Amino acid sequence: MTQVKRQLSEHVSSDEKTKKLRNLTFDKNNIEVSCIEHLSNEIFYEIFDYLDGCDTFDIFSNLNIRFQRLILHSLLPIKIYRSISSNQITEYHYQKLIIPYRHRIISFHMHDTSYMSLNFSLYMIDASFNRLESIVFYRIQYDVLISLLPNLITLPRLFALNTGLSDQLRNFSKLYGLIFCLPLLKYNKLSAFRNFSPILLPYETNAYSSIEHLVIDYECFVHELTVILSCTPRLSHLTCKCLSSNSIIKRAISINISNLRYLSINVCYLKFHELETLIKNSFFHIRVLRFTTSWDTSYLDADRWEKLISQYIPYLRILNFKYTDDIYNQFTLKPYHLNLNRFLSPFWIQRRWFLELKVSLNYFLCASITYSIQPLKKQWYEWQDDADSKQFIICPTLAEKKYNNTSFSHLHFTIDGPQNVEYYQSLQEYICSIDALVQFTSLHIDLCYFSIPILIKFINMLPNLDSLTITSKFPGKTKILFGTQINMLRFVSSNNKITKVNLEQITELDQIHILMDLCFHMCDLKVKCRNIFDGTWLIRYILNKRNTNFIPHLCSICLWISKANDEMMNNFKIIIDTEKLIDNYTIKRVCDKIYLQWNEHV
Repeated sequence: MTQVKRQLSEHVSSDEKTKKLRNLTFDKNNIEVSCIEHLSNEIFYEIFDYLDGCDTFDIFSNLNIRFQRLILHSLLPIKIYRSISSNQITEYHYQKLIIPYRHRIISFHMHDTSYMSLNFSLYMIDASFNRLESIVFYRIQYDVLISLLPNLITLPRLFALNTGLSDQLRNFSKLYGLIFCLPLLKYNKLSAFRNFSPILLPYETNAYSSIEHLVIDYECFVHELTVILSCTPRLSHLTCKCLSSNSIIKRAISINISNLRYLSINVCYLKFHELETLIKNSFFHIRVLRFTTSWDTSYLDADRWEKLISQYIPYLRILNFKYTDDIYNQFTLKPYHLNLNRFLSPFWIQRRWFLELKVSLNYFLCASITYSIQPLKKQWYEWQDDADSKQFIICPTLAEKKYNNTSFSHLHFTIDGPQNVEYYQSLQEYICSIDALVQFTSLHIDLCYFSIPILIKFINMLPNLDSLTITSKFPGKTKILFGTQINMLRFVSSNNKITKVNLEQITELDQIHILMDLCFHMCDLKVKCRNIFDGTWLIRYILNKRNTNFIPHLCSICLWISKANDEMMNNFKIIIDTEKLIDNYTIKRVCDKIYLQWNEHV
């Protein structure tokens, strides 16, 4: 038997190596592997790479001579990963593994530093850990971290540092000053709770950090951020949990971070003019901007955004921001709504950034409307058969054909709880007013607390709808329609323009029937099935309805089935062929979705 041994270089980071399972070569008789002992050392190295070093040592080191040699007498990198559920690092681990083999440890991750041997101190991490590349310490005390950081400066290969404080934040200047002295650090994340607001003062040093990816996982003020940016000229990726303004320091610091390409702010408390100033001063080369905000409706000024982007961040390719407006009484039209259609100008269409509204209702809390701008993604119905790869791929030009010279705004409803009739009345009036301004083409709705008649009303109020997505089942008591409701359904069915229907939790026959009746012009249908049995009867039912002109325009079906496989797809093919449901069709599987198409898209 020929065994392939893993070659590890002390001068190359393990993160830079592509992990591949090598081909196993056995003797000439091509013996089948039927026992774990027949696996090569290479396979075990790959397995050990996913295990905690202490667990690997406990399980394998005393198993037999072969494993003892693999664990103790090789250059196999050791990863220490102790989660909260893991046992603590014991005196045994300290004496038998960590200290003797510290030159092989490449990562040291502790989710609670209190789970450590009394004789093992973090201060023992020094230059002798000469392959240590990544450190993660959660629930570490501020004083302990401050004392530990000077030792880490001696580590010759420390590329990543992730720390979470268990007590209050104190002197930010001192903490970041020590972090920025780590000579090879590329990634840093600091998590903490902030019970008060200490001011981060400029550093009295000319040293610059090598950090390229920075995560600020706490509330940070603008003046603190500018100080951090002034010390990280190589920074390319910045994520901030919360960014706030502070009236104590009003002076603007102009720092052009030429390498910064990605900026994400989970919650932005800045006024638009404050963020605008920060962008103008520091982020000229940025490619991706993501943030969530509220309170200042200036964020919904499309013309102001267009000017800012064109002049100060011309390389921006992805803009994704969300603005939330709380509704305490009734839905009413406000002055800024009159300019929402400016987000449908050629500037936004050319960049394929679209407007989405999400209305959230809640029984106990106030309602809210979230306005978001985000890149247009490929949709589930945009696929075609690629003859060369023999796989379904997203059609690269289909979206452009569908959306050129049209608005591609989306209206997205999420219903979190029941509301009274008066509340629904104001919501309906609001929808009519907004649609008159922006003409929504897509409706995404959670029907858990909505009846079918209300859904019909919504569709009637949005005459430009082309796509409908339903994310929950109808309430059981509203499945049957009577009298005027049936007449309304027929009227809406003949007049709406919906051609694409996505049903994420609806597989009951009567509900499918009502929706097909409501969407007479349906061309594309996607259904999330619970199992293959749902898929089987859906194929039969839907194709029979199509063949009887109940949904005559239908030309494609996508069945989303958990654990879908080729056998399922072949079973569908047998049913279609045996029962002659359709001719000249194509059926393909992509992951857990099975696509059936029998006509060209119009």
